[in-house]
Amino acid sequence: MRRKNFKSIPRHLGDILLPILKKRGLASKIEENQILKLWPKAIGNKLNLQTKAHAFRNGTLFVKTTSSIWVQQLHFIKEEIIDKVNEIAGKKSLKDIRFSVGHTLPVENKEEYFEEKSFLKERDKIMIDNCADSFADKELANIFKRVMRGEINRRRRLESQRARGR
Repeated sequence: MRRKNFKSIPRHLGDILLPILKKRGLASKIEENQILKLWPKAIGNKLNLQTKAHAFRNGTLFVKTTSSIWVQQLHFIKEEIIDKVNEIAGKKSLKDIRFSVGHTLPVENKEEYFEEKSFLKERDKIMIDNCADSFADKELANIFKRVMRGEINRRRRLESQRARGR
């Protein structure tokens, strides 16, 4: 059997696969994943903690935030973020960003984030830990700790505001 003498140059695998994926309707998923991966690079660590890019459709990126305050703040810098994402991507695929509330901080980051604003006293923390130790289920104990810290903190914050005359 005789071999054919191919004198073609090597091509990138992406150049070969992209037309096949487009035919099957999967090219948009690749672009979606690329944009979602660029989100943390475009906005930095502080904003990345408060947000999560969860979908990209028809040029619009859908982003969940931890609160309505972040929705408002991000809306003011939306155009800058769009330009930054497009610059990193190397093409103008992102046309709009829609922000909504619905992202929650990971448990370890919640404690760090709220630590500086905490009204909890040391005796409160000890009392909560002692009560939580009585739970056999550790996951339930952690939930109990978060709820109790939040509630005591909320009450102390209200007391502090009332004392200041607000």
